[in-house]
Order: sequence, then structure tokens, then C-alpha cells
Amino acid sequence: MIEGRAAVRNDGARFQALDGWRGVCALLVVCFHAPVTGFAETSGLVRNAFLFVDFFFVLSGFVITHAFYGTLRESRDFSRFFLLRLARVYPLHLAMLLLPLAFECARLALKGPAETFAGGTSVDGLIANLFMVQSFGFLDTLTWNYPSWSISAELVAYAAFAAVVVTAPRLLVPLAALAIVVGLPVIAMAIGNMDASSNLGWLRCLAGFSVGVILRRTLWRDAAAAQARRHPTSWSLAELAVVLLVGIFVSRQGGTDLAFAAPFVFGLALYVFAHEGGIFSRALKTRPFAFLGLISYSIYMTHAFVIDRVHNVASVLTKVTGTDLFVRSPARNELIGPQAWQGTVTLVVIVLGTIVFSALTYRFVEKPGMALGRRLVGRPDRAGTSGEPVKSPAAA
Repeated sequence: MIEGRAAVRNDGARFQALDGWRGVCALLVVCFHAPVTGFAETSGLVRNAFLFVDFFFVLSGFVITHAFYGTLRESRDFSRFFLLRLARVYPLHLAMLLLPLAFECARLALKGPAETFAGGTSVDGLIANLFMVQSFGFLDTLTWNYPSWSISAELVAYAAFAAVVVTAPRLLVPLAALAIVVGLPVIAMAIGNMDASSNLGWLRCLAGFSVGVILRRTLWRDAAAAQARRHPTSWSLAELAVVLLVGIFVSRQGGTDLAFAAPFVFGLALYVFAHEGGIFSRALKTRPFAFLGLISYSIYMTHAFVIDRVHNVASVLTKVTGTDLFVRSPARNELIGPQAWQGTVTLVVIVLGTIVFSALTYRFVEKPGMALGRRLVGRPDRAGTSGEPVKSPAAA
């Protein structure tokens, strides 16, 4: 979810099809969170789209291992790697924490302390978010910019990955397997479903990340990707099968115990599409999907704010027009759109608004934040020790 254009191959090219996947999955998460009637309410794929966060975790494990394993093992510079990762995620996280904080302060001035800084905008939640520990179980609910729990969890995965590579690289795969074998059953016993977030979210991330690590270290071969392009028909069929598998799995099994298989299902999809051998991969490499992949981290981090603002507008219109634009839902309190078409139109507004806003945050927050992080950490003494990927072949 976080890597964007950092999903690099060692020859300097990106896994462009995986970038496209990332963008599509980010939009599906937006649809999942959108409180609207219509398609988003009735589609099993959207109702269970919380599982696509696990796709992000698996993808991060694969990409981080592919891009950084060799140089991190050589440099053994944990602090530089981790600080660069932190600089990659924190600026946008902070920006999307300060924006809701500004709105809450405005509400405080208008309505007083009795109706503000409570529940999802509590002071405790603010502190947890500032220190990025909102997936550690200190709070029993998600707060403020609620999707950011997964960024908190990814920092745990980054730290664990780097610590093992720096100290005992030969144990990376065994320890990754242990994280899966232990992590998923613990989540099942403690929570009962795959939707771990504020409590054990870090362990859910670590399990998915570990699937990506194992894929890259044990199964991936760069030569196989080159050979895949010589057999476009076979790989197109494989990609079609994977797309159908993911769609059916998420739609029908996302709310069942089989949802714990999500990291493995997404791992298979990632492995197939990383070869970029079929027609679906070529489609995902086109400019619209490439753009979505580029801003996917911003899409993920900004959509909750956009949804809240659309909800504010709907509330004002309800008061001004005297027409209630909300319907009550036992599962989600209230949804926008008394009629399905109204909910679908609202969903389109949310998605388009998120894309536009994300393009701006990518340009004015993400890119400057990454540049600032590189300046603060400083240049490495020699190539390949900065936590940045180099253009030499990765160890396989």
C-alpha cells in the first residue's frame, strides 16, 4: 500500500502490474468504507473489501524483500533503513491527522467540550496516532484517521524484517513461516475473525507481510518473469483464473472462517501478476491504472477524510431541504441515499473526490516528505547502504 513507485525491480523497472493492483484494491477499500446505499451496500466484493488490506501486507513483504534484502544484508544499517521507511509514511499520516484535528478544534469552538474530543476523536486516540501505536491494542476501537492503523502495523513489519536481515538473514524465511503459523491462529482465537485492526492489527500485518517475504525468497526468479512474456495466452488464462478466484473468495468467503486464507490467496495473485505475462497485466500497466498505483497510498490515507466531508454535506442538505438523505442501517448506523441510485451517485462523488484529493496530497505531501526524509537521513557513504534499492541483481 505504501510503496507506490518503490515497487521496483532490480533493473530499475517497477512491477507495474502490481502497482495497478494496488490502485484497484485501494479504491475497493474506499468503497468498503463509504456509508452509502446501492452497489456498495449490496456487493459482496465491496462488503468484504476490508480483506484487501491483507493484499497490501503481502505486497509490502514481497516488494520490501525484493528491493532491500540484498543492500540491507550488506550494509547492516537498521537505523537508516527504518528512518527512511518512517519518512516515507509519516508525513502523509501526520497531515491526515492534523486535518481532522483542525475540524475537531473548530467543532470545539462552536459546540463546546461536551460534544468534542470523545469517541473516535478522543485525546487518547490522538496520542496513539501521533506515536503510531494504534494497532497495538492500547485502544479498543479505531480513532481519528481510522485506516492509518495498518500503517502503524507495517512499521512493526519493517522493523522485524530489518532486524532479522541485519542480525540473522538465514533465519528470515523460518521466522516468517513462524509468524504465519503462530499469528493467524492467535488472531482466530483472540478475535474470531480476520478483521483485526486496533487489537492485534500488527500481528495480522506481520503474517501477511511474511507471506510476501517467503514468496520472494523461495519461489521468485527474475528469469521466470522474462520467460512468461513468451507465453501470453497461458499467462492470460492464469491471470483470469486468479482474478476470478480473488473475486469469488472475497465475495463469498470474506465473512467466514475461510477469510484467514486471504494472505495465501493474495500471495498467489501477486505471484502470478508479478510475471506480467498476460493480457490483464498489460491492462494494469496502462496509464490510468499506473496513476492509481502511484497515488494509492494517498487514496488509502485520505479517503476517510473525504467520506466525512461528504457526510457533512449530506447532513447540511438534509437540514436545508428538509429531505432526509440518510437511511438507518443496523450494521452501519446510517447510510447516505434513501434510494439506491442516490447512494451510488454519492459513492461516485466520494471516489472521484478521493482521487483528486490524493493527487494533491501525493504532489504536495508525499513527494516533499520523501525528499525531506532523504535529506535528514543523509547520503550514504557508498552506494547501496542507504536503505534504497540498488540496480544490481537481488539475492534469490
